[in-house]
Amino acid sequence: MIAIRDFTRSSSFRVGVLLTTLACIAIVLIVYFWRLTSSDLFISESNAAVNAKTNALITLHEKLGIEAVIASIRSDNLPPDASNASSQGGVFNNLRSFIALSKDGQIVAGNLSSVPLVLERHKGASFDTAEIVITRENSNSRKILHQALMRETRLGEYELYVGRGIDDLYSAQWFGKTFSWIIVILLCTLSVLSFAIAVYVVNRINRMSQTADKIIKTGSLEERLEIDSNWDDLSSLSFVFNQMLDTIESSVNNIKSVTDSIAHDLRTPLSRLRNTLEKIEDDELRNETTQEADNLLNMFNSLLRISGLETTNKKEGFCSTDARAIVEDVVDLYHPLAEERNIQLSSNLDDVTMLADPNLLFQAVANVLDNAIKYSNENSMVTVQLTTTPKHIVIAVNDAGIGVGEHEIINLERRFYRADGSRTSKGNGLGLSLVSAIVKLHDGQTWFVHDPLMKGHGLGVVFCFPK
Repeated sequence: MIAIRDFTRSSSFRVGVLLTTLACIAIVLIVYFWRLTSSDLFISESNAAVNAKTNALITLHEKLGIEAVIASIRSDNLPPDASNASSQGGVFNNLRSFIALSKDGQIVAGNLSSVPLVLERHKGASFDTAEIVITRENSNSRKILHQALMRETRLGEYELYVGRGIDDLYSAQWFGKTFSWIIVILLCTLSVLSFAIAVYVVNRINRMSQTADKIIKTGSLEERLEIDSNWDDLSSLSFVFNQMLDTIESSVNNIKSVTDSIAHDLRTPLSRLRNTLEKIEDDELRNETTQEADNLLNMFNSLLRISGLETTNKKEGFCSTDARAIVEDVVDLYHPLAEERNIQLSSNLDDVTMLADPNLLFQAVANVLDNAIKYSNENSMVTVQLTTTPKHIVIAVNDAGIGVGEHEIINLERRFYRADGSRTSKGNGLGLSLVSAIVKLHDGQTWFVHDPLMKGHGLGVVFCFPK
């Protein structure tokens, strides 16, 4: 099982990046809108309209006189249904705009009933504004324009006032800026949250994957997922996963308990049966029956030994061990058997010291080497290697024997499993199971290699221990 080591390849990360990208695009658009509202574009257009109207009336006064100006102002301020022409009176026929022509303080023409009263003037970089009080024509109610554009121009004996209230534009500008900042903050929060959720999901999935991977590699069902929250679905899934592990562990332990009890209970009757078989007078029959009894006893002893290694995890025999000396002893032990069968047994051993149980390590290497010689033909080859890498210690036993099919390699560590090519030879199918239990006790891993010596057949068994 492989965890999501490359974070960028996870679907959660990609969803988080997509949401973050969309949020960033939205932020760019909002910032553009904010820049647009804070650039005084609309206020500048209103100021340009005021100046254009004023300049048009000044030009009209210069060419046609004051009467033409009065007529033009009165025409602009007729009710919309007075005439079709006046209904198109422009931007000044609305409540925000005003225009007035006065003489000696009295309104002659326009949409005001009195001269605008300036309360305060405001200097600006591009245009000036003022706080003024106006009274609409045919109305006694006074209106205060806190922000207004107004141009005052002298036309002979007359005073021209052209202006526009821009309070609503300032309000819209303030609302646009405020709304933009709120949206930007929300989108930034969304981006951070989406990325954080992606990281959280991937980390939780990695923890689940690593726990499952550790259970598969070590065979230990005692591992559990850490649950540090209860608000999300992954925590609920972790809780269910732990419950499933509890049930599996209980079932496996019950099965092991039954198997161990049977092996333990039958070992004593078998021992008594063997002692009884020793009394048979027929030598050939006595040897055959006692050998079968010994095979059964060895099988039950191996089962109990494997069970003890897998369940108790005893490490009291561990010490600093010269691995080269252990492997050399095994090779020396099997040299006579190899020579007897005309098998070339060679070794290449590095000086290695490791923390191990010497007796168990010896037994593991001996079991594998015994199988290599047993299932090798005459004039074949068996090699034993002990090497180191920066992080691991590797013991490899390779042969050019009958080997096993590639489809059978996955089953070699199962109890009582025997490959098709080995069914005619003696054995109970527990040797590699015992070897696997010993290697796991040393926190190592067992690997099987098809045709390691490139002869077209054969099997390689590799032990990989951490330094």
